[in-house]
Parts: sequence; C-alpha cells; structure tokens
Amino acid sequence: MLSTTYKVLKTMKRVLISIIIMTSVLVLGQGKNTSPYSTSKSLDLTIASLSGGLLLGSALIDYSPMSLEDISILSADNIPDYDSKAIKNWSLKSIKMSDILLYSSIAAPGLLLMDLKVRDDYHAFYLLWAESLFLTLGITNLTKVLVQRPRPYLYGKKASAEFKQKNDNRKSFFSGHTSISAVSCFLIATMHDDYNPSSKLSPYLWSGALFVPALTAYYRYEAGKHFLSDVAAGYLVGSTIGVLIPKLHKKSSEVNFGLTLQSDGKLRPHLSYSRF
Repeated sequence: MLSTTYKVLKTMKRVLISIIIMTSVLVLGQGKNTSPYSTSKSLDLTIASLSGGLLLGSALIDYSPMSLEDISILSADNIPDYDSKAIKNWSLKSIKMSDILLYSSIAAPGLLLMDLKVRDDYHAFYLLWAESLFLTLGITNLTKVLVQRPRPYLYGKKASAEFKQKNDNRKSFFSGHTSISAVSCFLIATMHDDYNPSSKLSPYLWSGALFVPALTAYYRYEAGKHFLSDVAAGYLVGSTIGVLIPKLHKKSSEVNFGLTLQSDGKLRPHLSYSRF
C-alpha cells in the first residue's frame, strides 16, 4: 500500500512539473512576428492536461513485476513468429549503449539554441520541446502498464535471476527508449526546417532523425529488452509526435478546441485542424 502511494505521489509530482513547465512557458505569450509558430491556450492546455492525465493514469493502474515463479512458467508458444527471435537476445553492453543514446537524444534538441532564430523564440521552442516529450512519455508509460508484456530476456537463461526480477520486467510494449529518442530527433529536424526552410543542413538532420532512433531500437532489441514489434511501435509513436506537435503550432495552421453543452446536459469536446 505504501509503495503504491509513493508511486502515485511521485507520478503526481512529474505531472505537476510537466503542467507547470508548459503553462508557464505559455503564459510568457506569443513569440516574435518572425516565429514560425503561434501558441494557443486551448490547444496547449489541452496537450498539458492530456499528458498529465496519461502520466497519472499510468500510476493509478495496478501493476506489479513478475515473480520468479511466474517467470518460470512463461511459454514462448504464444509469441508471434516475427518476434520469436528476440527471446535469444541478451547483452548488458547493448543496454548501456541504448541508455547513452537515450540521454543524448533527450538533450539533443537543445542544440537548436545555437541558432539565433531559435534563441529569439525560446519560449515557443521550450513549449514545443516540453509538450513533445511529456506527451510521448505519457502515452508510453500508460501503454506499458496496460499491456504488461514480459520482456524477451525473461524467456531465456542468459540473464541473472536478480535481473529478471527488476521492477520493469513486464513493461516490454512498447519501447520507451525508442519512442523518446524518436520524438527528440524528429522534433529537431522538423523545427529546424520550420525556422530555416532552405537550409542545406536539412538532409543531414533528417538522416540523423531516421538513424539515431533506429540505432537505439537495435540496441534495445539486441539487449533482450524488447521484441521487434515493441521497438517498431515506439519508433512510430515518437516520430509521429515529433512531427505533429510543431505542425499543430505552425502559423499556417489553425487548431480549434472547445466544449459544447448538449441538450442532455453533457459536455462534448470538439477538435478541428485546418491549414491555410
């Protein structure tokens, strides 16, 4: 009971931090007229609330790691053929390499601040960076505790019993390392293009955006931490959000969100998106 309460309080702290970061940046107001982005309280508060709700929901769902007894009766018979080879994988070196790529990816968007245009529009940059990260983290965490898929290394004999009992041993789907790496890298490429439409660096940044998350996914797969479908889903989710969040804020786009009071007294949310 105490551990559950602690987990909820810890997650609520993260939720509050994420909402404070996004709303405080939003309160600073619109960027300069030269900014390619515009902020909208209805859109940004919706994203902040959604991210917070996902993170909080992931903490409230009942989750506990698999015991050695449960692990001993795992069967690979139900694993799809395209995922079955992953159960043979195990590598501590690959785990370390994937961690290095993860933390590097999280910090990488900060390199955009070397661009004067981005520095002058820092509040929009920080807002989009925070929204992308927290939304990806929320979707990833909630999916993990809902699916509760055992990690591939649990099926083999290479990992130690101590390692197999780690708290995250059934959080395989989907890969958080891959989704966070993807959202960070695709955010860099997308925002750089928006600030510098004719930049000669764009092909290299997009190549990096494609390659770095793929390399992260490879190491997570080789480590025995994830199945092929886990890293593929993480790549898809992260890359989509990394492109979507900046596009929703482009000045050439308009996003409207609101609530409509229906005749039965219920509130119905509505969301529309248009480009012009």
